[in-house]
Amino acid sequence: MPRSTPRNKKSLWSQTGPTPRLLFGAFAIAAIGVLGLTPREFFGFSVAWPYAALWGAVGWGRVGLSVRPMILLILFGLIQDVTFHAPLGCFVILNLLAYGASAAIADMFDVMNEPLVAILSPVLLFSGAFLLLWLMASTLEDHPVRVLPLFASLLTTGLVYAVLQKVFDLGRRPGELAGQAG
Repeated sequence: MPRSTPRNKKSLWSQTGPTPRLLFGAFAIAAIGVLGLTPREFFGFSVAWPYAALWGAVGWGRVGLSVRPMILLILFGLIQDVTFHAPLGCFVILNLLAYGASAAIADMFDVMNEPLVAILSPVLLFSGAFLLLWLMASTLEDHPVRVLPLFASLLTTGLVYAVLQKVFDLGRRPGELAGQAG
């Protein structure tokens, strides 16, 4: 009987299918969102809280367009709209645009594990999403809103995503067509 070597062992996460990965990522987004409703001060300093739904939009979009992630992003967007007292649909649009852009980049390059694409695409996607958020907020307020709080949240969102990106990977395999894994 052949003995398995450490190189042949697969992690539990790598053996998990797209649905449990999607549900785990959704749970992580919901947990961070609920924690964000509490006071966010650390030793008297205000903490910039990440926009967790964008993690799902950027990470889940890497496997292409799929209905289940879109439904979750719509749900998270509606919750964000109510939480932030934004007009209904603002965060839904933001999440879906980031998701679509992520899917387009993944479809265009199909080498998402290359270091340049793996780093540059989330940076561009988060930056674009926060620029769109600033434009929507400034338009709705009828004056330019402060950039510093949004920039701090952009940095927090990007840095936490860099650490947790595997949680939002739905497991697209090489050669698999976009949309088949989700």
